[in-house]
Amino acid sequence: MALADPAPAPDATLPTTATAEPAADAQPAAAVVAPSASDTTGAVPPADTAATPVAAKIDVPADAGPQALRDAAAGGDAKALFELGSRYAESRGVKEDMAAAAKWYEKSAELGFAPAEYRIGNFYEKGIGVTRDIKKAKTFYQLAAAQGNASAMHNLAVLFAMAADGVTDNESAAHWFQAAADVGVKDSQFNLGILAAKGVGMKQSLEESYKWFALVAKTGDKDAEAKRDEVASALRPEQLERARAATELWKPKPLDPASNSADIPESWQEGTPQTTASVDMKKAVKNIQLILNKNGYDAGGADGVMGGKTKTAIMAFQTDNKMQATGEIDEKLVKALLAHK
Repeated sequence: MALADPAPAPDATLPTTATAEPAADAQPAAAVVAPSASDTTGAVPPADTAATPVAAKIDVPADAGPQALRDAAAGGDAKALFELGSRYAESRGVKEDMAAAAKWYEKSAELGFAPAEYRIGNFYEKGIGVTRDIKKAKTFYQLAAAQGNASAMHNLAVLFAMAADGVTDNESAAHWFQAAADVGVKDSQFNLGILAAKGVGMKQSLEESYKWFALVAKTGDKDAEAKRDEVASALRPEQLERARAATELWKPKPLDPASNSADIPESWQEGTPQTTASVDMKKAVKNIQLILNKNGYDAGGADGVMGGKTKTAIMAFQTDNKMQATGEIDEKLVKALLAHK
């Protein structure tokens, strides 16, 4: 059957260039080891005693954000470094500067923070704020995917499938599409349906192909509906019955919030003290960001803040779901998102 090639990785990131959860050049992580402050000049420590390493302070611009955020970042807090990157990427309190965003994202990534590993991987893939480097993109995506970052799983699979670095690896593509599909990433489910139907990188199974296309079709995706029906026509009655049963029984594996979003403390954000209503709204925005990211719409870090990336992701979701693309949260949007949860 004539099935299309896998869909490209969604622009899980920044405007026009490619996701910061899709590309950027970063500086080396600033965890430099220095001699212990207690060592005195000329003093020779006992042979069985090692000097206590001290991390070098990171120089953070005075206008980069609230004092608490700057202090945490200067001390090497990976989440704080990630938040600095997001502020520069999304023009929150500072002028947009993608090179600076890439620098802070990479510092955070080199400390093992999965959302930052995904974001800088995306920067390197797309050439945002850095020189495009597919090898580095794959490396950072692999690090984030190994920790359970769903967007990294999907984008890594696409790089393997599309031979972005000149080498096709269908088995690795199928592996990571499967991992992302299992936690509910719609684009990975669609692509896995294609691979299963063709037997590319995995054992051919029209029943599996039907299941994945049927799951995506439930979200209203017309292309998936067409593929589902095309596969169904090639199945025997008993196979179709099994495939439909598998579709109904399927449940997404739980997504690890720590690997897919950054919970930013209030003290790191500007603004007046929040009321109960504003706290509730922050939680609502965070949930919306998580659902958007899970479905391939890059809303950036799930921090509960309505930044430019979140609005862009909302508009893309609204467009795909035949709604007016306002970028605003309303009852119709919330209902549609809950159906994709």
